[in-house]
Amino acid sequence: MRLEEHLRKIVGEPWVISGKERKLYAYDGFTAVEGDPELVVLPGNEEEAVKVIRLLLERGVKFIVRGSGTSLSGATVPVGGEVIVGLSRLNRVYSLEGYEMEVGPGIANVMVTKNAPPHLFYAPDPSSYVVSSIGGNISHDSGGVHVVKYGTTFNSVISLRVVLSNGEVEDLSYGPFLSALPIFVGSEGTLGIILRVRLRLYPRPKTRRSLFAVFPDVRSAGEAVVGIFKRGVIPSALEMMDRNSIKVVEMSRYRAGIPDVGALLLIELDGDEEEVEEQEEIVNGVLTDTGGARLSVADEGKVWNARKGAFPAMGVISPAYLTLDCNVPRRALPEVLEEVSRIAKRRGVFIANVFHAGDGNLHPLIPYDPSSPESLFRAIQASNEIVKEALRVGGVPSGEHGIGIEKVKFMGLYHGEAEMRVMRRIKDSFDPRGLMNPCKLLGGCEPKTEVTRWLWEWD
Repeated sequence: MRLEEHLRKIVGEPWVISGKERKLYAYDGFTAVEGDPELVVLPGNEEEAVKVIRLLLERGVKFIVRGSGTSLSGATVPVGGEVIVGLSRLNRVYSLEGYEMEVGPGIANVMVTKNAPPHLFYAPDPSSYVVSSIGGNISHDSGGVHVVKYGTTFNSVISLRVVLSNGEVEDLSYGPFLSALPIFVGSEGTLGIILRVRLRLYPRPKTRRSLFAVFPDVRSAGEAVVGIFKRGVIPSALEMMDRNSIKVVEMSRYRAGIPDVGALLLIELDGDEEEVEEQEEIVNGVLTDTGGARLSVADEGKVWNARKGAFPAMGVISPAYLTLDCNVPRRALPEVLEEVSRIAKRRGVFIANVFHAGDGNLHPLIPYDPSSPESLFRAIQASNEIVKEALRVGGVPSGEHGIGIEKVKFMGLYHGEAEMRVMRRIKDSFDPRGLMNPCKLLGGCEPKTEVTRWLWEWD
């Protein structure tokens, strides 16, 4: 029986896509590279998902597991014509007990908190939280605005149910010895397939307070970020928008009346009322010392929504853009932000910075013209320089978007050959035939297009 026919018997006729419609799955949020999936199959429950995966493994078919397709690093782009297994229909809430919730990998991030009791919330909240799936969040160890206090997805995963490359279903949890669970978080679908996850919920703080501050330039805003932590305050959120990102947002439907300033800090404090009052007083002192000024707003929600909407707002000036997520030490923020500005001038590109300043997770947005290879090449060259600068000051290539196909060449630069050999041995142990999400994270594929060559090879 042909593969397509067998898959249709498992999931039903409408849930296998083989015609032109499969091209809808040729992209993810990283639109610089287009793939060409052989087939797309959308199982509707765990049993169907296991049967689909076992069939692909038995036939030696390479495949990619996909959630909502919001990956910004090309982690779910089928560059080698792989079969796409979409798990967006596995979106059940299985149980809720105490501070734990068990869900399917296809559930949207926002729905976890919506299904939690009013006194609890799920902390990781990437900007795509309305649509991004929990399975994808785990695969990339996604963060969000609250990562600075509550940690990335890694800190909120209690256990996983996965399908391994031998077709067996295993339940993984943390243990005192060599636990497999931690290496699955952030593995980008290269080690196994997530079927179910148990997540940690947090008590809602009694008080949450937002502060907004404007600065004449990004250096002084970066110095304020450093100063807040030096004074012993750990905000629940600390975000930065530079002049370019503010201008773009104010041109879009996310406009919030933010003035034309060098930089804006969005700060959230949470805890008991007395604790928040004390933290606010300290933060006010830091803002004054670093040249910042409190910004009074009529609608705080609109300002936070402007920050969340900064990525899609880029559509008002360009049909496509690259975005990075390298992390740098907070102390290096002023220096790195100024260097990003110099890189933009050298490469002749526009760069808007909007990012998680509290943990130094940069998100430079670099628009390009998708009809112009030269425009994309300049954007990639600028992104290369920014990542190298982040590594130079002690940072890492990715803080939450993952490596995917976008940052493969930086893995060896950051880790070194000895560490890369260890990671390849882990990959080979879990996936000896290289069937699961090939070419991603650790690379190992020959570039088939000019764009993948730009991404994977040094000039």
